[in-house]
Amino acid sequence: MQKKKQNSLTIYTIIAEQSRKPYFFSKLKISNNFDGRLEILSLNLIMILWSLKKNNEVNLSQELMDIFFQDLDNSLRELGVSDLSVGKKIKILAENFFGRLNSYTLGFEKYLTKGEFSKIRSSIRKNIRDLSDEKILNEFLKKYILTNIKYFGNLKKHQVQNADFQFKYI
Repeated sequence: MQKKKQNSLTIYTIIAEQSRKPYFFSKLKISNNFDGRLEILSLNLIMILWSLKKNNEVNLSQELMDIFFQDLDNSLRELGVSDLSVGKKIKILAENFFGRLNSYTLGFEKYLTKGEFSKIRSSIRKNIRDLSDEKILNEFLKKYILTNIKYFGNLKKHQVQNADFQFKYI
């Protein structure tokens, strides 16, 4: 059981490290603040959760979400949110995350089955509010997302479970 927990932490660390890459904040011009970092972390986590779902790996998905929400809790406390408010804020963030999870995964599937990026684009526009430059969205972020969903869509269950993967970024 301890090995599984360690694998989950390793996978989450890979996701978190990817989400901190300067690429997102310099090239894509996403705000390097709590909201911007959370959007990128959510997007990258959702790609992994989507890959796990395709491989019918429910337990690891749940472990990653547990770590994610604990990380959110810790981050809010570090930002000075009072103990009484943390639960309310986590509830709102959880609702937002599950909405994104649904929206992005539907978009990933639509792209892979029909070649349409419009669902992903509309979700990105809605969620990453400071991403107003169409060139950045249509060239750089689109390429990042599509490259990674193609890659994660082809990963085998054991590759994700063993943290034997890496994000592709341009």
